[in-house]
Amino acid sequence: MIFGILIPLLSLAVLVVVARKLFSRDSHGAPSTFSVRRLFQYALLFGLLVVSASGVSGLIGRLFDSGQVIAASRTDLARDITFAIIGIPLYFAMSRWTRRTLNEDPSERHSVAWNAYLSIVSISALITAMTAAFRVLNWALGEEPFRGADLSQFLIWGLVWVAHWQLIETGSREEEARAHYISGSLVGLGTLAFGIGGLIASTARTLIESDEKSLLVDSGNRTIQAISLIIISLPVWYQYWLKKSLSMKRELFWYSYTLLIGVAGGFLTLVISGSVMIYDLLVWYVGDPQETLAARHFDSSAGALGSAIVGLATWWYHANVVNSPVNAAANSQASTQVAETSAATKSRDEVRRVYEYIISGISLIAAAAGMMMIFVAIIESVTPGEVVSTTSSTNTLMVAITLLIVGAPIWYFFWSRIESHLVADGEEISSPTRRIFLLMLFGVASVAAVISVLTAVFLFLDDLLNNELGQETLRQMRFAIAILVSNAAIGWYHWNIYRDERKVNVRKARKDKFVVLVGPRDESLARAIQLQFGGHVQMWQSEDQEQPGTVQKSSEPAKSIQNGVSGWDRQKVIDLIESTRSDEVMVIKEKRGIKAIPFSRGR
Repeated sequence: MIFGILIPLLSLAVLVVVARKLFSRDSHGAPSTFSVRRLFQYALLFGLLVVSASGVSGLIGRLFDSGQVIAASRTDLARDITFAIIGIPLYFAMSRWTRRTLNEDPSERHSVAWNAYLSIVSISALITAMTAAFRVLNWALGEEPFRGADLSQFLIWGLVWVAHWQLIETGSREEEARAHYISGSLVGLGTLAFGIGGLIASTARTLIESDEKSLLVDSGNRTIQAISLIIISLPVWYQYWLKKSLSMKRELFWYSYTLLIGVAGGFLTLVISGSVMIYDLLVWYVGDPQETLAARHFDSSAGALGSAIVGLATWWYHANVVNSPVNAAANSQASTQVAETSAATKSRDEVRRVYEYIISGISLIAAAAGMMMIFVAIIESVTPGEVVSTTSSTNTLMVAITLLIVGAPIWYFFWSRIESHLVADGEEISSPTRRIFLLMLFGVASVAAVISVLTAVFLFLDDLLNNELGQETLRQMRFAIAILVSNAAIGWYHWNIYRDERKVNVRKARKDKFVVLVGPRDESLARAIQLQFGGHVQMWQSEDQEQPGTVQKSSEPAKSIQNGVSGWDRQKVIDLIESTRSDEVMVIKEKRGIKAIPFSRGR
C-alpha cells in the first residue's frame, strides 16, 4: 500500500524536476543546472527512506502485537528484517553523502531538485501518517480491532514528517517551500471536507431513517469515521494553511489554489449537491419517485446535504480570503500607501474579476444544462421509447427545473454585477480576464455544437440507410439536438458581446519586476515595492552606508520622517522603477542621490 501511494508521487516529481530544470530558470534567474547525478541521488535517498521506514515500522508493529501469534506471517517478518538491516545503513550512508554535498555547495539547498525531494517526502509521510492515525482513532473509538502496524506507521512516518518539516523550515525560502505548503493545505482541506460532510450526512440520515437497527449499524460507523477524519485533518489544515500558506505572498500558484480549489471547487460542489437535493424534492412531490419510502428516496439527499454545506463554507471562506486586502501581518507597514494609491486608480483588481467570472461561468453551465434538459424532456414526451415508461419525461423535466433553479439566479446576479462595471469601470472592457472568458465560452460552445451536429447527422443517416427512420430516431437524437440548441444560444450571446468589444485593445498583463536595492536596509520599502510591482525584491546593504538611526542634518525634517530612518526617498524609488523599461532593475543609493541601473541576470 505504501509503495502504491508513493511511486506515483515519485514518478510525478521526477517529471516535474526534469521539466523545470530543462526548460526553466531558478527563482534568481540563474541558468538551468540540471544534473542527472543529483536526480538519481535524491531518488535513491527517497527509496531508501521508504524501505527503512517500512521495515522499522513493521518490526515495531510486531512488538505492539506481542499478544498475537507472529509465526503466522514469517514472510512479512523476513521482509521487515531485510528492509531494516539493509535499508537503514544504506540510508544513513546516502544521508551523509547528501549532507556533505549540501555543505560543499550551500546553493544546492535552494535548488529545485532538493526542495522537490523535501516536499515529496514530507507530503508522502504526512499522507501515510494520517492514514495510520485514522485507523488508530477508529480503534480508540471502538470501531476497529487494534493493529500494531497502524500505531507503528503513525509513529515512524510522523517522525519522518516532523524531521523533513524542520529541514524545510530551516533551509528553504518561502518561494521554494510554496508548493509544499499548498500541497499540505490541499490534503488538510480535502480530508477535513470529507469529515465534516460525512458527519452532516450521517446526522441527516438519523432524521430520516425509520429503521432503528440499520441506523445503529450503518450510521454509527459513518459518524465515527467522519469524526476521526475531522480530528486528524484539523491540525494539518491549521499548520499548512492558517499558519503558513495564508500569510504567503499572493502570486500565481497561491491564487491558482485559492481560486480553483477553494472558490471554484467549493462552488461546484455546492451546485452539484444542491441540484441533487432539489431534484429529489421535486421528484418526490411532483415527479414519479422510484422508491415508496422517504428514507430510501432521500438517502442521496442526506449525503448531498453534507457536501452542499461543506461546499458553501469552502466557497465562502476562500472567496473572503481572495477578496480581502493583502495580509496585514505580512505587509502592515507598506500596505496603507499602496492601498490608497490602488483605490484611487481602479475600482477593483483582476483577482476580483477572475473570481466573479469563475462563479458566473460555472452557474452559466448549470443553467445551460437545465435549458438543454428542457429540450430533452420535450422530445421524450412526444417520442415515447420502445420500453413503455411514464416517468422518463417527467423526471427529465425535474432535472431541467433543478438546474435552472440552481444556476440561473446565481449567473444573473454575478453577470449583472460584471456588466455594471462596463460603465462605472473603464478597465472592465479591456480586461484580459473578460476577453479570455468570452472567447472561452464561445469556443467551448462552438466545439460542443459541432460535435452535436456530427452526432445528430450520424444517427439520422444510420437509421435512414437501414430503413429504420422514425420517432425512435428523433428520440436517439434528443441530447444532440438539445446540446446544439443550448450551445448555439450561449455562443451567439457571447459572440455578440465579443464582436462589440474586440476593437478595444486588451490590457497587457503587468510583468513582475526583479528589483535589487543597494543601500541602507529598509524592510518597509522592500514590501512597498513588492506590493506595487510584484515579482521579487532583494535588499543588499552596502558597507559604506551609514547605519539606520544615524542623526543627520537636514533642512527637510518632514521628508526625513516620511522616508524613515534609512533615508530612502520612497516615492523617488518607485518613480525610478516605473520609468525603467527593464523588468530587472538595481536601485543604488549614493551620497549624491539615487540611481536605477537596468541589468540582466542571464538567459
